Amino acid sequence: MSNEEVLNTDILRARIMNVEYQNLTIDEIKREIKRIYIEETGKEPPANITIYRSDDFKNLNDVDSGFDGTVIHFYDEEKGINQEYTITRGSETPEKDTWKPLDWTYNVFGIFVGQNKNQYRDAILFDKLVTKKINEKLRNNGSHIKLKKIGLGHSLGGNLNETIQITKQRYEKVYVINDAPPSFYQLATIDPYFWGQLVKKFNLNPEHYEEIYYLPPSELKAFAEEYYKKQIDERSIHHLTAEEDLLYAVSGVRGFIDIGSRQVIDTNKDFTSIKDLIAKISDKDVKAIQMYLSQYSDVYNEKGFDGVVQAMTGVDLSLIESLESLQGYIELLQGYDAIDYVMNTGEVFSKLMHMFGEFGEILSKIRHMYDEMSEKIPVLLEHIGILYKNLDPILSVFVQLGYMTVEEKNTVLREVKEIEKDVAWIKQRLHALFVVIKQLTDVTSLHELFFNLTVIMVLIEELSQISDKVSDIVKHFQIIQENTKNLQNAITTSVNAHSLKDVINALARSKGRAYDEYGNLILIKKVGEHEIRMNLSSAVRIYQKGLQIMEEKEAVLHKMKQRYFDEYVEDFEIQKRELMKKIEDMEQNPWAYQHLLGHFTYDAEQVYVLRRIDVHESIPPLDPRIPYIFEEAMFSYYGHEISRGKELIETIKKSFEEFFEQDQNVSKIFDLRY
Repeated sequence: MSNEEVLNTDILRARIMNVEYQNLTIDEIKREIKRIYIEETGKEPPANITIYRSDDFKNLNDVDSGFDGTVIHFYDEEKGINQEYTITRGSETPEKDTWKPLDWTYNVFGIFVGQNKNQYRDAILFDKLVTKKINEKLRNNGSHIKLKKIGLGHSLGGNLNETIQITKQRYEKVYVINDAPPSFYQLATIDPYFWGQLVKKFNLNPEHYEEIYYLPPSELKAFAEEYYKKQIDERSIHHLTAEEDLLYAVSGVRGFIDIGSRQVIDTNKDFTSIKDLIAKISDKDVKAIQMYLSQYSDVYNEKGFDGVVQAMTGVDLSLIESLESLQGYIELLQGYDAIDYVMNTGEVFSKLMHMFGEFGEILSKIRHMYDEMSEKIPVLLEHIGILYKNLDPILSVFVQLGYMTVEEKNTVLREVKEIEKDVAWIKQRLHALFVVIKQLTDVTSLHELFFNLTVIMVLIEELSQISDKVSDIVKHFQIIQENTKNLQNAITTSVNAHSLKDVINALARSKGRAYDEYGNLILIKKVGEHEIRMNLSSAVRIYQKGLQIMEEKEAVLHKMKQRYFDEYVEDFEIQKRELMKKIEDMEQNPWAYQHLLGHFTYDAEQVYVLRRIDVHESIPPLDPRIPYIFEEAMFSYYGHEISRGKELIETIKKSFEEFFEQDQNVSKIFDLRY
């Protein structure tokens, strides 16, 4: 017996990982795994496949870290297979059921900046819970086959399982595709032993993590790689990487380390990489980005993406929008004349009471927002100024590399300058906002509230203008987006290469195969100058579904024949036998039928005795029209139609077998059910 890896090729692992992104039910996942395994190997998968999903383990953590994962357990006692594949899902934008990019935000704060470990923690906990559950089940079933644990991951999922392997060694093997590389900033946060060695080696203050950003990145990288290569067998981690992948392009940026073997593949012959673009970004700029973002790590850990946005600007747009109802009340009251106030005293008093009840809390929130804006807006304005000052040479590089035209560069510079002006305008209005807030702070009674309605309207107007200015900033960003399309296309191509679909198709290309967006296997054959593509997965589904329908029809026809035999042929024979049995009984026991002669007096019955019965039977056979209607007409017709249907379905299989005669697995794929 052997416990060799079930998913033993890159294409098998990549296609199975891709199933994780499809949000299928457990039964659908099993069916897809069986289909993929059969299509790639031409063999039946292991007998027992059990699926565990992170969604089914609700209490991984009170705060949603964005982690998603699946464990596939293959077990086959006869073949000696007992394997657990932990698949950690890659980065998604947006996250499931929300627009918030939780995964890519983790890529920024967890990996690049290194100050978040939520998904890493949840991934380990999920793996521990499932492994415990599997071992308990195996123990109860008396299994003696050792459990083999393998980690699979793509993008962020690759980072998680690779990081788990180098810090916890939970797997025998880890296979990652286009993974987000681990960074020593990230590892310093999640691995206390590594952090301790860093503190000792570089004489850091253990209470001040931010000191790590001031260390020479090359020295940190060398130290981190040497440290972890001593902790694990490097051969246990294998990277499969698209040459054009975005994360591979940025892997040379400060912070990232490289551990394990790597195979680089070409997924797009018309595009190489944006490595040349990334290489133009100085280490000083990268450090500045890390330092700026690091101050928001705690906010992200506590409040997530929404908290980061508000923390950077101080502007609470939802609060400003909520003032519309207050504005409506004031406009209604200001529209009254003296007579209206007299005639509607009760309504006016009610509205004022309602406003007064809410006003204190609203003003407190506005005052807090002002404090936040006073602190954040100047800092933001400063960073925009720095960006504008350094943007020209950066954009010039993009022009030089062919990602932008000179006109587009000038437009972007102009729009960034407009953004700087808008933020500066907001900063200037902060004083006017402060004056109005201070005046309203003294409002402590209903009477004072009434005589300050105009001031409240001024406050709302000030905040509305700030909101409008934010809208203007958004418009400037839209213009910038329109003028950076070529640059975006290059990045998009790099992002596409990051997806599993491009990797899967690159792996399949040499075999004359491709896969569509639904994961269907497409066989490709050159005929002269033409390329013929045939969807094998769809053909197999049609073939197997057709056979299933024909089998169901055969089962129905069999039931119909049985019913005909029972209701007509057999019933006729039964009735015939019953009749002959009755005749025989009458002839052998005539005295038992004395009553058929009628009723007589006692003395007459002694004379008129039934002593013998002779029956001259003549039983006609079953009407010949009945078997003709059923057997010759109905059953024969249905049987012929089923045979024709089977022949037609069989031509699908034969067409593929003949067209792709060199691929021996084609015939097996049609015959194996999933």
